[in-house]
Amino acid sequence: MAVSNFKLFPNNIFPVEEKRIDNERYKIFVARFENLYDLHNYLTSDPEINRETFRELSSITGSYGFAGDPYDKAVSDLLLENDPGYQEFLQLQSNINESIGGPKKKYVMKRKVVGSHILLPAYSAGSPKCYTGVEKESKTRFIRMHLALSYYHGTSKSQVYNRAIITTNILKALQNKGYTVDLHAFELSEHDDEIINIILKLKRFDGTLDMDALYKSLCRVEFLRRILFRVLETLDVNHGWAYGYGRTCSGRMTRKVLDLDDNDIFIPEPRELEIDGSSLAEDFEAAISNLKLRDKIDFDKSMEVMRRQEKILRR
Repeated sequence: MAVSNFKLFPNNIFPVEEKRIDNERYKIFVARFENLYDLHNYLTSDPEINRETFRELSSITGSYGFAGDPYDKAVSDLLLENDPGYQEFLQLQSNINESIGGPKKKYVMKRKVVGSHILLPAYSAGSPKCYTGVEKESKTRFIRMHLALSYYHGTSKSQVYNRAIITTNILKALQNKGYTVDLHAFELSEHDDEIINIILKLKRFDGTLDMDALYKSLCRVEFLRRILFRVLETLDVNHGWAYGYGRTCSGRMTRKVLDLDDNDIFIPEPRELEIDGSSLAEDFEAAISNLKLRDKIDFDKSMEVMRRQEKILRR
């Protein structure tokens, strides 16, 4: 019997979509959450579990070494305040801001009806715009960043954490170069002709980045291996998903499924960025090389920041 959570939770679970990719037709199961509170509310509102497919729930049975904290704690921690790990994460972000500095503003000279300096030729000709003044030139540059929340089963906790720190460094470096970043986070996994797309909004209503949600979704393995696994267990997918919970979509597949623009930045799983978890600075250099972002950020200054952060983490 099919689960019907799209009827019970119409704001979170959506009817199955179909899409043709490379001459193959796929069924796409979409779940969307506006923030961690929305996700927490869904998980604690007793959504129907697809028992026909998931007779054993990996969200529950996964070992601590693989899946992190137990499921119940992982759910309650979605709303946890004063997490010591989060405080360390925020301190690292503070170090980024202090080391890199803010974006540089450009200024231009413009003719004005009133101003601080007289423009003599215009004044002599009787022009009303005979004054000049310095104004800030607003040149907003937008860039879309897409962030994968899933990774293959052999990914270590250090790889997960390093990618999280690297991602936030990239975000800050882009912002400090004058970019406005639109961040889109999701789990996109596939099995046979089925794809799941679980979306988590990481920006607040005022457009600012939700650092708490960023930390909890990126730094902690239980977010994928407990929380997102449980969301998958409530989707109406076929029985094959029970064996491994699907495969993380490659960068190529992700771009096709989501119709990403060539200029969009996609942050894939750690191994696709050659992040091995042993050295934060070396992982950052590998990630920037794979993402081809050297021309968009101040790489040397960012590397200096990463080396400082690596020393802090080793203490």
